Amino acid sequence: MLYHHDSRTYQQAASDAARRARAKLESLIDQGRARAMQVIEVIQGQQPDDRLARAAAIHFDPAESGLAITAGDQQSGLHHHALQQAASRVSLPWAYARHLIDKDRQPWGHSLLAHNLNRLFEEHAGDARFLLRSVGGEVRGFLSDRFRRLDSRPIVDAFARACGQVGALPVEGYVTDTKMAIKALLPQVYEPVEHEVMAFGAVLENSDFGNGALSIRAFCLRLWCTNFAIADLGIREVHLGGRLPEDIAFSEETYNLDTRRTASAVSDVVRGQLAPARVEMFQNAIRKANDDKIDPRQVGQALRKTLNKGEVEQVVEAFNSPDV
Repeated sequence: MLYHHDSRTYQQAASDAARRARAKLESLIDQGRARAMQVIEVIQGQQPDDRLARAAAIHFDPAESGLAITAGDQQSGLHHHALQQAASRVSLPWAYARHLIDKDRQPWGHSLLAHNLNRLFEEHAGDARFLLRSVGGEVRGFLSDRFRRLDSRPIVDAFARACGQVGALPVEGYVTDTKMAIKALLPQVYEPVEHEVMAFGAVLENSDFGNGALSIRAFCLRLWCTNFAIADLGIREVHLGGRLPEDIAFSEETYNLDTRRTASAVSDVVRGQLAPARVEMFQNAIRKANDDKIDPRQVGQALRKTLNKGEVEQVVEAFNSPDV
């Protein structure tokens, strides 16, 4: 049953809430497709440019918007996310670095930060190699040379194809400079129990720049209160971003094969979690929970382990009140 705490009868309030929730979910499914497809197009158009550079060949310089980085004979802008990663490599506190790149401390703050990083890398980075991942001439990832170089584009393709195979439609998404997510919903609003309106979907999240692991989360959007609140309930989350061993130098072919293997795993997870049998199994669990009756005396016995007698009596009284 839904949470209910206003002057209307439960039946009246729940019926109204279910009607509005159904309309809201159907609108989300119908109107979100164009926005999600735009996100997919942006992802497909962004392929990171990778460079491997030794610490000795890296130099930081002040720039108008922060810092620039030179690796060999190529200079690029440095995104704040990559700057934070670079600072962490030599244990330079990010709070201090962020203080120096504040616009109020330009240009001296930028010059001081560049000087600090150059000295620290010279003194502490040794012969280490780093992976610089860039988009549009800006370094957005300052990573270990053993970073698992998954390409988001075939992974997003696999997610979209798998969603199509189970009938799910992309409805939401976002792309930031360093992270992306795509959400898809099955184009059907379910009601396993009267007034319990819900929709099922999956969301893919990834970062090509070390700003979060690759993961897929199956979820349920569920009306849970007669004030029309809809909760996003996680059903299953699968992390697929495990690293390759860092003591081996892998070839580009291995990275490509790893991407294809991961894309296949993404497809398997989506088809498994949004398959009709899986959705029906979750609905059956809702129906069973709805049919199970709760004995206030048993609740009271359980609560006595953590609450005093007066508190237990108040809880049981609230349970037996007209509010649901």
